[in-house]
Amino acid sequence: MLRVQNLVKKYQAQVGEPVGGVFDVSFEVKQGELFTLLGPSGCGKTTTLRSIAGLETPDSGQITLAGQAIFDSAAEQMIPMYDRDIGMVFQSYAIWPHMSVFENAAYPLRVSRKVRYSREDLQSRVEHVLNMVGLVKYKNRSATQLSGGQQQRLALARALVREPKLLLLDEPLSNLDAQLREQMRAELKRIQSEWGVTTIYVTHDQAEAMAISDRVAVMDQGKLVQLGPPDDIYELPRSEFVAGFIGRTNLFKGTLKTSASAGGKSIVESNIGSIQCHFPTQSQAGQPVSFVIRPENVILQTISGAQEQNAIEGRVTSRIYLGEIAEFAIDLDGGHQLLVRAPPGNGIKAGDRIRAYLPPDKTIAIFS
Repeated sequence: MLRVQNLVKKYQAQVGEPVGGVFDVSFEVKQGELFTLLGPSGCGKTTTLRSIAGLETPDSGQITLAGQAIFDSAAEQMIPMYDRDIGMVFQSYAIWPHMSVFENAAYPLRVSRKVRYSREDLQSRVEHVLNMVGLVKYKNRSATQLSGGQQQRLALARALVREPKLLLLDEPLSNLDAQLREQMRAELKRIQSEWGVTTIYVTHDQAEAMAISDRVAVMDQGKLVQLGPPDDIYELPRSEFVAGFIGRTNLFKGTLKTSASAGGKSIVESNIGSIQCHFPTQSQAGQPVSFVIRPENVILQTISGAQEQNAIEGRVTSRIYLGEIAEFAIDLDGGHQLLVRAPPGNGIKAGDRIRAYLPPDKTIAIFS
């Protein structure tokens, strides 16, 4: 449905190097997909979204929507924002305060440049989309009388009422409190799935991206650094940045002892010992390498019998009870610390000597 190729948009300071933007970003979005641009503030995700919407003019590259080039620097082609079949929900919602809920949702149809809608057709379309987002019973209410979550749903209804080919959502939940944000992300996913509209979602919230996305594109300093399904991004990070930005992790450094094939395992000589790791890509012996393991993938063991490969001894320095899980901080012999999340009923407490086992399949080698 959407193809972005070699997109460049630089923001220049008065002198010196660019101070932000996007640099040679390329990706494709499939029909009906919920595709998320994820990254910290200033990474270029909103610039990418605004370039797709036509709110920014890129320096170079090509953007194609449903087979039609809506921006092409080589052909000097730039289709105006209002002629792109795109709906957009902004972070601030931009609800018209002097209009009713119905008139807010109907506004894109009333000002349409391409189609003139009959009163019956307009009424039917607006009521259908308001019913979809659960607001049809409030259609005659002033928009200012809606709660934050209801205003978010109204902004979504207004974007969907024209049945656009592409829906763009720019941090639409960031103004909501934590509990409502969790409820609304489930609602957004349900509506997007039922409507079947291809959607690009921008957020800096990792949990939000993991919960709702079909695929996630992680951005850092204007570049796309990893693209894939949420579980691949989480379980198989390709860089220290992705490993650290997506959830909590343990990271150690070392040197590859013997060459590793793609998808195979090999030993890394590290500052916590000889650790067998999984290698997503082919790697040569002698390379400096980092490896990561998520806290929930570490297995805590009592000290008994011979020590096996990937088992490291240490002392529990703290235990924090979090309800369904407990978080342990472990000082490893040698001075390094390991974070572990495990069921709280395992009997392990602060001060205990334990072994931490790092399963090789979950201990991922990365290069960065």
